[in-house]
Amino acid sequence: MLMLLMISTLALFINGCSSDEPEATPSNSSTVKAAKHNKVDEGEASDSVKQKFEKQFTKNCVTRELAASNNPDVEEKRAQDSCSCIAKHIADDLAEVDAEKYLDDNEDTRTLQIKFDTATFFCLQNKQQFRGPMLFGKQ
Repeated sequence: MLMLLMISTLALFINGCSSDEPEATPSNSSTVKAAKHNKVDEGEASDSVKQKFEKQFTKNCVTRELAASNNPDVEEKRAQDSCSCIAKHIADDLAEVDAEKYLDDNEDTRTLQIKFDTATFFCLQNKQQFRGPMLFGKQ
């Protein structure tokens, strides 16, 4: 009899603690809905800032590449295409902080350097590399 009483008490206790309906948290569900409706994630740069970044980054990149080039007239189009691809790839996931530091302070953040390395690999991995001069049948 005591065993039956303990089992029934335990069954009531278990049923009283659990619910068939999931517990709703209004603050959590509203933030999830707000995040789904916003096109720009928190901390991500706006489209206009991304466009400014792309233009400025491409301009700086082309200038830097042509300064190191032996034949700037020939390599200008290649540098423009490569730098534009890199700028677009970086701008896809550009943070507001990184854009602000690059555009306003002319400062490269560590995050921007990592994104640059990734974008460079992505944009240049399938491009044909220029061959060096052939000297005496050897390269």
